[in-house]
Amino acid sequence: MATVPEQIAVAASGAAFVLCILYIAAYRPVILIGFFFILFTLVWRTAATMFIDLAGPVLSSQTDRYVGPGMATPLHVLAYFVTLAPFFFLLRPAAVQHWLHDADRERAAPGMITLSGITVVVSFIFLGSLYFDLIRIGSIPLFARLERFVYTAQYAGAAHRWLILYGNFVTFWWGVMFAAERLRNHRIDIRYLGMLGILMVYMFLTGNRFSAFYSFCSFFVIPLAAVIAVDIRDNRSVVPFSWVGRTFRRRELIAFGAVAALAAIASAVGIYNNLANVRQFQGDEILSQFWERLLVQPSELGWISYDRVFNFGQWQPDRVFDFLFQAPLDASKNTTPQFLMLETIGEPRTYEHISGGFQFAGGFPEIFFELFGPLYAWPFIFGAGYIAAGLTAVVVKGVIQGRYASAFLSLYVLFGFYVMYIGGMLNFIMTPVYWIKIAALAIALLMEARLARAGLPLVPWALFRVPAFGKVRAA
Repeated sequence: MATVPEQIAVAASGAAFVLCILYIAAYRPVILIGFFFILFTLVWRTAATMFIDLAGPVLSSQTDRYVGPGMATPLHVLAYFVTLAPFFFLLRPAAVQHWLHDADRERAAPGMITLSGITVVVSFIFLGSLYFDLIRIGSIPLFARLERFVYTAQYAGAAHRWLILYGNFVTFWWGVMFAAERLRNHRIDIRYLGMLGILMVYMFLTGNRFSAFYSFCSFFVIPLAAVIAVDIRDNRSVVPFSWVGRTFRRRELIAFGAVAALAAIASAVGIYNNLANVRQFQGDEILSQFWERLLVQPSELGWISYDRVFNFGQWQPDRVFDFLFQAPLDASKNTTPQFLMLETIGEPRTYEHISGGFQFAGGFPEIFFELFGPLYAWPFIFGAGYIAAGLTAVVVKGVIQGRYASAFLSLYVLFGFYVMYIGGMLNFIMTPVYWIKIAALAIALLMEARLARAGLPLVPWALFRVPAFGKVRAA
């Protein structure tokens, strides 16, 4: 067990981070909603690291060793604070208030077909194709006791595989249109919440558990940061969480709550079904497996890396760089878990897991310390946070000002940093496609800025009019 001073330091650092997140939730909602996908993960990993530090040694069945106790929590929490610091500057209320001067809240003229309307039609066609394929194939993973990745690899059709790759961007675009309807027409478009619910039911039927519901819902709400920014404007209150009542009406909160409840129920049932029916654990094994996945597996690699680098001084930047960017086991995948797994469980097991499409959780911030060492990692952690905060700001600003191309492309570029925070991935910067995304974002930003001076959008909200006699005329 950890000594009393160590326990106090671990508990104090964990509590400090939780209080920071509560402050963000109470008074800085633009940061909360705009970066929610990662904030939730950081809180979860903090809880898991605290558990290992305080309750250790605890058995990690994946690594076949005991982990903890220790002082990894204060170190990781400091890295999280360094990551979030740029958000308080780049998404400060004064900066957000400045974006509101160019807010695009123009409503479409009667009879106009809007971008939102086209999105709904295309989305329902896509959702229909997903369910049609599910019925046509006949093997519904929830009832056939199939792992979701087995269904994707061996049974699923093209629409399902496309969804697995790009589903987060689909739900983000739905969120953009949902936010645009709220900003332009002052209404909640229930169709988007309905489509999100239909998609979650589909993911539940295809054997998905918590991660799919968490990621899809998180990406959907990102654009709502723009709605909150516009509604609260410069009228900040000292009352915590006052932004909730000032932004959303009661029926809107009920609708959001219904979707959140659906996601929570689907997650709980999906996790139990996977443990009890798919993997066939029994009795106390189900609960022990659940707690290990909740409180050990998210941080086991991170704790072992902390122990190796900070307690034993074992870090070789040249070797780490060579593995991550030049000679990994599989260069087409995230190379960070490959390295951390290799250092923890050895090459035979690591290669077996990676070739089978399975990897352990974790990667941030430990990969920065593995690559740059205990001292030089900090400016790189801050720099990554600054870029992530800047891209998040562009997303929020783009939704506020109706610059939908830059909003979407910013999220597309930001997604690489999301994967870094979730799984420690660094080799995304080495792929040519990623730099094409950056170039596309730069072009969109320049074009939208120039067109805005002429009062024109790059991606228009109102697309075309359909006259009563059926001829289509461009807007």
